Amino acid sequence: MRKKRMTKISQIWIGVLLIILSLLIGTIFFYMQAMSPYSRAKSDAIRLAKAKTPVKEVTNFEITTTSTTTYSLIGQDSKGEALGILMPAKGGEIKVVKLADNKSDLTEKTAALTLYDNKVAWQTKDMVLYAFDTGEKIKG
Repeated sequence: MRKKRMTKISQIWIGVLLIILSLLIGTIFFYMQAMSPYSRAKSDAIRLAKAKTPVKEVTNFEITTTSTTTYSLIGQDSKGEALGILMPAKGGEIKVVKLADNKSDLTEKTAALTLYDNKVAWQTKDMVLYAFDTGEKIKG
C-alpha cells in the first residue's frame, strides 16, 4: 500500500504554525521572567507588612522611586481603617500612616504614597511630589 505524502503547501503551513507557536511560548516565558522581581517584591512586602504592622488586608501595592526606592502598600487594619505602609526597598524603618490624616486632595487612586527626604508624600503619574500632611507641592 502506498503512503500519501504531504503537499509542499501543507508542509509550509505546518512550519509557519510551529514558528508562531515557538515565538508565542518564548514571549510568555520572557514576560514571566521579567515580572518575577516585581512579583517577589510584592509578596515579600505584603508578608512583612502583615507581620510588622497592624494591617490585615492589603488592597494596593506600588513601587515608587524618588531619591530612594520605596514599597508602598495601602490596606486596612482590623477596625477597617485605611492605612498606608511605606517601607524602603533597601530596608529600614517601616512607616505607617492613617489615610484619614491626608490633608491633600490626592488619594491612592490618583497618586502613590512614597517617601521623600524621609517624609511621607504623594507621587503623581507625572512625577510631581505633594506633602501628605499639608498637601503642598514639594517637587516637580
